[in-house]
Amino acid sequence: MSVTQPPSDTPFGLEPNVAAGLAYLFCLLGGIVILVGGGTNKFVKWAAAQSITLWGAWFVIWWALGFLAHAWVFLPLILLVSFVLPILGLIVWLWTFISGFQGKEVRVPGIASLTESIFKSQLS
Repeated sequence: MSVTQPPSDTPFGLEPNVAAGLAYLFCLLGGIVILVGGGTNKFVKWAAAQSITLWGAWFVIWWALGFLAHAWVFLPLILLVSFVLPILGLIVWLWTFISGFQGKEVRVPGIASLTESIFKSQLS
């Protein structure tokens, strides 16, 4: 009977696709836990870093919209964006975590380049 060893280059000994999927599934917190959990797997580190960037930007945008909602001039635009943004967020969340569990690398447009610039030292 042979026993397989868990991967040593991923956080907590998880399979790379599971670690990437969990980073996306649990959004900002999942990305942080997987990124600081150790490991050298570039696919997993990318998923964790992009999850942090994606959901960090999401919270900043929601905070800004809440702040701008007090200015009545922007109200029609804010109503439109606050309807579209949750639908877009759900689609991106589903796309990222399903692709992560499938072992496919995801590059969210706009967020990918921001992730590369913010997490340059961790991803190299």
